[in-house]
Amino acid sequence: MKKLIEVLKEATGQKFEYGCVMLYFTFPEMNKIHEMIDPEDIYYEEGDRSFGLEDEPHTTLLFGLHEGVTSEDVSGVLDNFKFGTCRVSDASLFQNPQYDVLKFDVSGTNLHNANRELKKFPYTNSFPDYHPHLTVGYLKPGRGKKYVKKLNGLTFQLTPEYGVYSKPNGDQDKLEINLS
Repeated sequence: MKKLIEVLKEATGQKFEYGCVMLYFTFPEMNKIHEMIDPEDIYYEEGDRSFGLEDEPHTTLLFGLHEGVTSEDVSGVLDNFKFGTCRVSDASLFQNPQYDVLKFDVSGTNLHNANRELKKFPYTNSFPDYHPHLTVGYLKPGRGKKYVKKLNGLTFQLTPEYGVYSKPNGDQDKLEINLS
């Protein structure tokens, strides 16, 4: 999980070992969900804005792309798919000793297909199974369970607006996507 966090640091212009392809959503309900979270429960690291509450709702299509994979390569894959409305539901956690990741599962047309095609490029990823999700925030260890209970039963319909390829060199390219 730490390597995914490092990719999210790209907004600060740092260089990273791997790249990441994501679909971004407008999710106005995220603010209401964030308001439900006690500020004392939020996990931060000094000088690292990739933790805390997620302010750019997205789902990752593939993490781990190697240097040399171009935006044109990624666009060529994304152009082969139409991404429709996604179902965002089933609040749950990724847990580790450092923090809890509060997230929703995401299901939608062609997420798995795009992941499979992107995996044809050189990549490294220590998570063999693809589980599309949308992160709500990073919480102190053991603090996430109460929010899973609070968010239980919530379901949202979101349509991705665009893709982003965050390259290992820290550059981010916004990519057009086809919508059904």
